[in-house]
Amino acid sequence: MECPICKGEMEKIKDVIKQDRVEFEAFRCKSCREEIMDMKQLKNLAGEYRKLRKAKEIIFSKWGNSIAVRIPIEVVNEFNIRSGKHGLLTKDKEGIRIIPS
Repeated sequence: MECPICKGEMEKIKDVIKQDRVEFEAFRCKSCREEIMDMKQLKNLAGEYRKLRKAKEIIFSKWGNSIAVRIPIEVVNEFNIRSGKHGLLTKDKEGIRIIPS
């Protein structure tokens, strides 16, 4: 791919938007360092930000020797979570995941 600014050679890069911890791919010119994205890369980045927009903030609290998580009422209602109900806690590449049973 040719740089639209200086006509130099573009290389594919992977980077992270640090403030949001969002990974993305783009093309960077080896000469002038201009960065551009194709439509597929832009669509992937937009998808990651859509996921972030749907995220809910939670609060971690001390509970005995453990840490408890306060789950927002919208999520409690959507998944019919009740006190005493069981679920699974798993690790994935982004962090932890809670799956109600």
